[in-house]
Amino acid sequence: MYMHAVRSVSARWQARLRLVALLTLLGCGGMSAGLVLAQAEPTERGRAQAQPQVEVEPALGAAETGSFGVREMFEQADLVVKAVMIVLVVCSLLTWAVLLEKIVVFGRARRGNLQFLAAFRRGDTAAMQDQAERSAMGRMWQVAQAELQQFGRRDNPPADQINRLLQRMSLTSSIVQERDLARLGSMMGVLATIGATAPFIGLFGTVWGILNSFASIATLKSASLAVVAPGIAEALLATALGLFAAIPAVMIFNKFARDINGFVGSLDNFSAEMIASASRQMDGVR
Repeated sequence: MYMHAVRSVSARWQARLRLVALLTLLGCGGMSAGLVLAQAEPTERGRAQAQPQVEVEPALGAAETGSFGVREMFEQADLVVKAVMIVLVVCSLLTWAVLLEKIVVFGRARRGNLQFLAAFRRGDTAAMQDQAERSAMGRMWQVAQAELQQFGRRDNPPADQINRLLQRMSLTSSIVQERDLARLGSMMGVLATIGATAPFIGLFGTVWGILNSFASIATLKSASLAVVAPGIAEALLATALGLFAAIPAVMIFNKFARDINGFVGSLDNFSAEMIASASRQMDGVR
């Protein structure tokens, strides 16, 4: 049930990312066509008078002598676009922090389970008790042993009592299993939120920046690239940052969702193996 929900959420994110990519491509195509059409009229007027050329040349000269990189885009951006960029950078940093934290947590959990499982199959009770608190399988074994000790050793116990004991062992171990899986799945919702919303946050910054660019065209009464290009570049930077934050978040989420699925299978197998071992022990008592 848990992994079915994870897969359905992952499928919805992929569909949303495809939609955002399509909308971004359409928006870029529309802006490019608008720029071409906007430049057509000043070019024709430039043949009759030299004034538009006088206005453009200084701007072009400044563009040639000065650099216009990511830092300059951020510094010249509108306050709203700057806020959007900062939010997206924070989301990206949070994504990589979750990645590092999950690598450590999953690696520790995997090593603990392998060590305990090896001791369980060897029948090394001392090693099992020593490693029980460091693995999910060990904690499942502890609660099952508590039920077994509460049942006690009875001479020739009835079959229905043995069945109820095995059911209690299975239920208590499944509770511990769900608790450990919930701990492994912590912060997955953060990755889900970033992967689903970061492209739309970047798109909001892009729309806002383009609105400012058109406002500059109306104010300066000029549609030349020297006026329009900086604002559009700043706006598209917000979309780029949104994709930069969302794509790793989705990829990291899918990776650890598969790892959690593997943990579910291994813990289910261990639970069945533990119940089978307890059933054999009870058969020996009878």
